[in-house]
Amino acid sequence: MKVYYGWTKKNKIAKRDALTVIFLNAPTPLRINKDGKDGVTQKMHIAYEREQTKGEMQDARLSNRIYTVFYIFMDDKKINNSLTKALQSNYDADQNNVSKAERERIRQALKDKYLQLNPDYKEGVFQLELPLFG
Repeated sequence: MKVYYGWTKKNKIAKRDALTVIFLNAPTPLRINKDGKDGVTQKMHIAYEREQTKGEMQDARLSNRIYTVFYIFMDDKKINNSLTKALQSNYDADQNNVSKAERERIRQALKDKYLQLNPDYKEGVFQLELPLFG
């Protein structure tokens, strides 16, 4: 079963820019698009795809849905429209199931796809946050 990484396609319903991870929970998808991608290309611009690990497949067997979707919204307070923070958040989320080398490939593929979709993007300058006591 596959895991797809990419960026949300904006439409009437999905109006927010988000890094999207979709896990396929069924061994055979219900529909196949013209490009052969299990219907996920309607929802996202795919940047990277990989096979699920054994641990992820165990979770999929317990699911009652065909797809499990996770979003990292770019306008979230913690992300603050920072591509670097969004990619780091996804990198950290995958650390228990994906090797470091593959996480780096995923990070680079997501970055390249985002910059392709948003050619005018510039990483903002952020203020340094220091703890008050510590």
